[in-house]
Amino acid sequence: MRLDEYVVLVAGSQPADWRVHKSPTFHYRVVPVRGGPNRIVDFELHEHNVVLTFSKDVGINMCFGLVQDRNYSSAWSQRFPDKRAQSSFLDFFYNGALVFRETLVWVDGWRCVLPEPTQSQGPPFPIPARKYQITKLVHGMVGPGTNFDDYFRRAGMAPSQEAWP
Repeated sequence: MRLDEYVVLVAGSQPADWRVHKSPTFHYRVVPVRGGPNRIVDFELHEHNVVLTFSKDVGINMCFGLVQDRNYSSAWSQRFPDKRAQSSFLDFFYNGALVFRETLVWVDGWRCVLPEPTQSQGPPFPIPARKYQITKLVHGMVGPGTNFDDYFRRAGMAPSQEAWP
């Protein structure tokens, strides 16, 4: 399977096509805790908090929630009443192999997960249609019951025909 075929399949799926598995996900990274320059005092385990398995082909999985930036800040993410935002990785796996990684951003105090724009100038911030569809899919499975399209619009984002990934 080629990456573009994989992305088309995922983008065209529905939440009912997926099984959601909460922590532990066994997809993690070990992060050193520093106690001064050149001194490691401990290690922390950071992991995704959800695994999504495609029920029509269990070799297709996504993992979401591994924190990239706890204090994410950009002009578009500050357009909401609660200015807190956090970026997390969405990892795409095929038969256990990592094939692609994307960054999604929790906004408005973790009330919605949105795609990270590739351009810093906007609005509008063009978001490739497949990236929009996959982010909306993930929000529908792991996000709170907020209106994704309303948040997408309020962030100044608009779907585009740009190729992705």
